[in-house]
Amino acid sequence: MILFKKKPVNITPANVGIFFFVNGENVLDMTILEKGEFYGDTVGFSDHYEYWQALAPQNSTEQLFKNRPYDYFPRGRVVYLKKSSRFMIYADHCLNKAEIKKVAEKFQLPAYRLVHLEHYQCSRSRQK
Repeated sequence: MILFKKKPVNITPANVGIFFFVNGENVLDMTILEKGEFYGDTVGFSDHYEYWQALAPQNSTEQLFKNRPYDYFPRGRVVYLKKSSRFMIYADHCLNKAEIKKVAEKFQLPAYRLVHLEHYQCSRSRQK
C-alpha cells in the first residue's frame, strides 16, 4: 500500500479594510483579519476620509485620487461578521460584478456577501 502525503497548502489569510476605484484601479487600505479593529460584532480596518487625508500619493492613480474629494470615486469596505463567520463587502452601487470580484481577489476573500449601501455613493451615484 502506498500512502501519498498531501502537499501543504499555502493559505493566505483574508483581509479587511477599505477600497476605492479610481479609473478602474484599486486604491486600498487593508490588513489581515487577525490584525483588524473590533467594532461591535464586526472586524474592520481604516476609515475612508482619514485614509484619503493622510495619503501621500506614490503614483498617478493616487495623485488623481487626492485631487478630488474623498467621496468622489466609488468606494466600499470589507468587514468580517464575527457571529456568522462571514465576510461582507459593502460597496457603492456604481461598482459592477467584475470590479467587486477584483476587490474580493485583492482582499483574498474565501467567500463573501455583497451589500450595496447608499452610504458609499460616489459622485456618479449622487447624480442619478
